[in-house]
Amino acid sequence: MTDELHFRIPLISPYLTRANEHIRWNLKRALNADKALRDRVQGKVVLITGASSGIGARVAGELTDAGATVLLVARSQDKLEALATTLCERGGKAYALPGNIANMEDCDRVCEQALHDHGRVDILINNAGRSIRRSIKFSFERFHDFERTMQLNYFGAIRMAMNLLPSMLERNEGHIINVSTVGVQANPARFSAYLGSKWALEGWTWAAANEFAHTGVRFSTLNYPLVRTPMIAPTRIYDYTPAMSPQKAVEWMLDIVTTQNKRKVTPTGLFALSMYYLLPKTAESVVNLGYQTVYEQPPENYQSHHTKSQNSEENQEEPSEPAAANYAPHPQTSTHKKTGRTGRNSLQKPTNNITLFRKHSQKKAAPNRENPNRKHEHFPVKWSLNQR
Repeated sequence: MTDELHFRIPLISPYLTRANEHIRWNLKRALNADKALRDRVQGKVVLITGASSGIGARVAGELTDAGATVLLVARSQDKLEALATTLCERGGKAYALPGNIANMEDCDRVCEQALHDHGRVDILINNAGRSIRRSIKFSFERFHDFERTMQLNYFGAIRMAMNLLPSMLERNEGHIINVSTVGVQANPARFSAYLGSKWALEGWTWAAANEFAHTGVRFSTLNYPLVRTPMIAPTRIYDYTPAMSPQKAVEWMLDIVTTQNKRKVTPTGLFALSMYYLLPKTAESVVNLGYQTVYEQPPENYQSHHTKSQNSEENQEEPSEPAAANYAPHPQTSTHKKTGRTGRNSLQKPTNNITLFRKHSQKKAAPNRENPNRKHEHFPVKWSLNQR
């Protein structure tokens, strides 16, 4: 490398081509969505991750019906093969490529197999994802939640893209679609792990789109709202929350495939994003109000830091007798004439404004039954210093 700064003449014509394509395909989609989809994907190779169920499986069916060759990727081999068989029986072309996108070696293997068997991948749909709903205060000892979501939602997605981008650039044609969430605009509470991974994915997508805008490779993002899919089934509160239907979610995906638009997001998402930029503290307060209103069941064996602090204080051993160094008698303290010992009850008020108090009144001496030679034994007394 050299420290010299070099310039080159940028290409302007690709921007004009892209603008023309944008207008043409959006117009075709508006006039006849089905025909526009067929014209876009006929004979194309489409790879879909998370294709065994939900949005991925439905989109795969629509794309095979439109004439695309669909490569199905997910962990469940049985489900993938069953889906591929069903799609082939309908006259489509579908192939099962089992693999775990959270495993980087599986990502490499799947991409290599796809390129070897089909020669190219024209459209990559990063649909696989993992969502975790948990407050940060309940996640202090669950850092693996953040690692798992990043591994699948971010690292797995861009690993697939990085494997397929070279062949797309070589052909100067390709489309990468990354599935995100409207939470990136609305920033709901309890989704720090999930939103962190989706923010990372969107950041990479924006940077890649800026770098390859003068080429024939396009990048798109879908900011889905809550969709009624198997992924949200374990969270019971979603049963009472408005959610997009799976069919509507499929239509969103097909629209992005056809038009290659940059983003698909709800008006609610755009409003929430504008609130965060224009009135950030107000938006934060609104979200926090909802966070406080909805109760979240703590995990098993969870102890708040306040409870831990109380337990720690209770478990600390307190000395039964004050230490000599801390509770030395004042020089003016009187002594017994016969014994010369310092009297306990003769303590004077110290001159350094530190007063010695008893927490409990001293009880009468009790007889020592174990040792008859000792007639009396004092009960322990707790002492404390109070700084005025």
